Amino acid sequence: MTGKNSSLMNRPFTPLSVAMLQLYVLSMLFFTASSILTIIFPLQAEKSGISEGEIGFIMGITMFVCMVLRPWAGQMIAKYSVKVMMKWLLVGHAVTLTLYVLFGIDSIYVVRLLQGVVLAFFSMSMQLGISDMLKNEDRGQGMAMYTLSTVMPSLYGPVVAILLWQQLNGNYLIGCIILLAILPLLLLIGAPLPQQQKILVSFSFRELLSAVKQSTSNKGLVIASMTIILGSTIIGAISTFLPLYMLKFNLGNIAVYLFIQALVVVGSRFILRKQIPSDGHWHPYFIVLVLLSSTIGTTMLAFGEQLGNFIYLSAIFNGLASAMLYPTIMTYISFAIPEKKKHILLGVFLATYDLGFSAGSLAMGIVVQLSSYAMMFIVCSFVALIAIGAVMLKRNIR
Repeated sequence: MTGKNSSLMNRPFTPLSVAMLQLYVLSMLFFTASSILTIIFPLQAEKSGISEGEIGFIMGITMFVCMVLRPWAGQMIAKYSVKVMMKWLLVGHAVTLTLYVLFGIDSIYVVRLLQGVVLAFFSMSMQLGISDMLKNEDRGQGMAMYTLSTVMPSLYGPVVAILLWQQLNGNYLIGCIILLAILPLLLLIGAPLPQQQKILVSFSFRELLSAVKQSTSNKGLVIASMTIILGSTIIGAISTFLPLYMLKFNLGNIAVYLFIQALVVVGSRFILRKQIPSDGHWHPYFIVLVLLSSTIGTTMLAFGEQLGNFIYLSAIFNGLASAMLYPTIMTYISFAIPEKKKHILLGVFLATYDLGFSAGSLAMGIVVQLSSYAMMFIVCSFVALIAIGAVMLKRNIR
């Protein structure tokens, strides 16, 4: 390591120490803003007369930008240190939210672009920081706590968003956004993030393309990438259009639905965490079960008007699929990537989720605009079935 040295690495941090709890709370507040605005933006855009296709494009921008920048995030963090990058990221986060407060829906394109830039670096900065701060035997627990802090906003964020949206006075929403812009910056003061600059492992765009081309010879990586792209396409479509769908047709209580779905995500990730395959082998039948859960959930949404209050059952199936798909596929990919190219390829394959999420918002927005919400969810079910077919055709890969 080069650059500044501090006493940070000599301090006895534990996963549940006050210093680490400070970072978990910082992460929770950061993702709270994203959780709330992910619900508010489509509602506000539709109210302003923006079409479903354009709404899908707007909501897909963030994850697309995140996908493009993610492979190079590690290089930037290594060059400037976790602490320096986090400082500028949170300043950028505050500026982004301030733009929304000042200009409202007119700033939505710029805000979504900036959110993608910030998001591309935040999670990697936090994970690298936690890895450096904890002993090897404590790292797993620290990462689990960090993951929990990023998922927790999905429990209350959508509910808060709907409550804020239903208030006639928009000052409540503005006040909430201002707080979420300021508090992470305040928590960064004294935060024990590493300030060391590491020896940079850099790569060019040509090397990136070469590594990706070489990885295509691994059938496991190809089918895993295809599966995560198709699966995250469904997740992206649901995240963007479910609130619009339920509010437009008065299907139950959207806040209750989103709370149930988030509760299933959080609960299943904890309860079923040991069931996620972690042996480096491809487990097609487990993945098929996850995709079947997604198929059932989206099919039930397609018939939401006929199901009435039974529509809440779809939240359970969609929650299970959302909770299990990403960790299952990414755990396999982390084993399947060649060790020599891991610093290049890991960011690329992590970005496949962003690609699918972005494509889901964009493509399904066009489907809604040309047909209906019900048809969009039926298309989502067919996407899941295509993924199931691909997994079963290649079920013997390692």
